[in-house]
Amino acid sequence: MTRRPFKTLFCERFACPLEEYEERAFRKCLYWHARFLAPIMRTIDPKFFREDFKFIGHLDQSVSVTDASVDVAEYGDLNRGMPKLLRTGLKIRVSGRRAMRLAEQLLQEK
Repeated sequence: MTRRPFKTLFCERFACPLEEYEERAFRKCLYWHARFLAPIMRTIDPKFFREDFKFIGHLDQSVSVTDASVDVAEYGDLNRGMPKLLRTGLKIRVSGRRAMRLAEQLLQEK
């Protein structure tokens, strides 16, 4: 049985075209308070969320919870390795925990 990737399952679950995956997953995985500031930050500095979109891009090919947990761990290491007030202090970024919960829901074995 072939397992389907996170991106496909995400788009089916949230009824969005594959082309909208990155943007929709980004918004879905942001910390709640970051959802209000993200559009402003993207206008001021379009590269501010570059690492978050890289993470979302890596997560899209995960076919198991283990794959997703590796991606989440690497993302967490990246955030700890580049402490910045807005990203790590105020958590204006994607939440690895939210992404992992979503991955667990979508990739769980039946």
